[in-house]
Amino acid sequence: MATLVLFGFGLGWTLRPRATSLKAPAVGADQAGLGTADLGDLRIRSISQVAPDPQSGGVRITLDAERRVTLEGSLDDPRIRQVLVSTIKGYENPGIRLDTLDALRMHTKDPSIREALLYALGHDPNAGVRLEALKTVRHMECDEDTHRVLLHAVEHDSNVGVRTAAVDALVQHLQEEGMDDEVLTAFEKLAASDQDPVVRMRCLSAVRRLQGNE
Repeated sequence: MATLVLFGFGLGWTLRPRATSLKAPAVGADQAGLGTADLGDLRIRSISQVAPDPQSGGVRITLDAERRVTLEGSLDDPRIRQVLVSTIKGYENPGIRLDTLDALRMHTKDPSIREALLYALGHDPNAGVRLEALKTVRHMECDEDTHRVLLHAVEHDSNVGVRTAAVDALVQHLQEEGMDDEVLTAFEKLAASDQDPVVRMRCLSAVRRLQGNE
């Protein structure tokens, strides 16, 4: 059960949420008398900290809504997961998104977390966040969605570092789980015609490795 710590900002204070605010998950009643329905109606204005605990696997999330709220507990708690997944997909601070990735990386068997990590790799506007998401995706059990997002990163990401790392991740998956003709064909095409010489060389090396020539 997640524990909840609440700090009042003062009587009479009213929140005017921004358009990018996130929805807070409902939690149980706390010592100050805030009930489940009350917190369920709050809007998260900002998140000041996501602090994973590598020892326990838990996480502490400090956020500002109508009051400052700290949620602390395991990612087995769906309310904790809800905040973190929403943060990955919609919170504007890339530093907080990076911290959230760190909190999620040991829980990739959960379908909602897997989907959030793939979303970050495919859609996050910050290349550093995409690269960190890729480092976790690389070690996830590969499925059709994972192949699709990795291949899209190889072909279309705006950052060369992300593209080449996605090539390496796909090669690793294919060597461990079997050949995918679609991916091999894409590598061959990129090796012959991609505008970036680094990507061309990395894809050529990938083709050779997958064909057993390197």
